[in-house]
Amino acid sequence: MSTFKGSCNCEAVKYQVSGKVQKIVNCHCDLCRKINGSAFSTYIIFLDNDFEILSGELKSHSVSENATKHFCGKCGTPIFNSDPKFSELKIVYFGTLALANELRPDINIYSESELEWVNNINSLPSFKQGIK
Repeated sequence: MSTFKGSCNCEAVKYQVSGKVQKIVNCHCDLCRKINGSAFSTYIIFLDNDFEILSGELKSHSVSENATKHFCGKCGTPIFNSDPKFSELKIVYFGTLALANELRPDINIYSESELEWVNNINSLPSFKQGIK
């Protein structure tokens, strides 16, 4: 069994997951793109019973009939989504994990909505820091 820790940006909300990663997904659906303001969203899926909030207060907002976004009440960082169709799962925002760099996505889902340029992202100029 593995233990994963994570937090929001201001570290008011901290969580721990003790259990197996079910799947790591890049979701390209229109809903994820809209609610996260990004080209796609990466999530790490755990069993609901393996997830524990250690500190802080979560707020939630229903974004559709199938998705509720749970986020830090202080800084707004999204922590996880829930879906009543998958109530046994926690759909955790990948970027909130402390060890995110050590893990890799398993699959892309809703690829029919994928933006055309996503597959060519490695061909873009890259800078170690922001552009000055």
